[in-house]
Amino acid sequence: MKKTLTVLLALSLLVGILAACNQTAAPEIAATPIPAPVEVLEPTETLEPEYDYEPESEAENSSFDKSASGLSISHASDELLGTFNYLHEVDYTILREARAGEAVEHFDGVRLVIWADVPLYDVALISITNDFIDDELVYIPVDTFGRVEELLPGQAFVINSYVGLGTLPASGISFVSVSGERHYFWMLADQSVGMSPNPFSDPDVLDMFEDGSLQIEVTRDGRASQYFTVTLDEIGDADPTDWFIENQHLWQMYFLVEFEPQ
Repeated sequence: MKKTLTVLLALSLLVGILAACNQTAAPEIAATPIPAPVEVLEPTETLEPEYDYEPESEAENSSFDKSASGLSISHASDELLGTFNYLHEVDYTILREARAGEAVEHFDGVRLVIWADVPLYDVALISITNDFIDDELVYIPVDTFGRVEELLPGQAFVINSYVGLGTLPASGISFVSVSGERHYFWMLADQSVGMSPNPFSDPDVLDMFEDGSLQIEVTRDGRASQYFTVTLDEIGDADPTDWFIENQHLWQMYFLVEFEPQ
């Protein structure tokens, strides 16, 4: 009897242990997050455009800062041309013939040079006409000549045999800036400049020549802008004042003015 009670007590104790085990909470297992799928983009080829740029922003597209760009025009002396590493050249005679609709007499004219401190693209010499719209004088581009795909810093756009065609601008240049905007400039000569020394007002101009040459400083608005050199060989037997009048294109100040095409 005592043995039976012992067995029953042992069984009761085992059942109690098993019940307690079933009531113990199972340990929590940390969930491992499944990463979101990653979109793999196929590589695309990016081509640098030659000069067909998209504007970077509306602000940059609105105007061209002529001063900051260093856009300049000048009489093309040999000394100035020697500072460039490459020259793109166009003859102004083709523009004159296009305007006349026939062959024209060739003139040596003036050699002009245009350059900038920033890249310019699709640069060209343009012919211009004008009209009055709502009582306002406007300029209208007509034809392009001597197109150059790019004009980089250190390079120059040279216009040979330039001849002024009246008091109003008849020609200019066009180009695309790095912002993608096309700009138009008319060009003209300004004779209201200062010269130092001035062969017209300074007496004894021949005494100013040193070693057979004379360097003239041309200024506008009191600022030095360009220089040119005259030699006694060029003047020859001519009166110096007459020679300067005949060759006044050498000391004319050329400038570019931007306009909105119509």
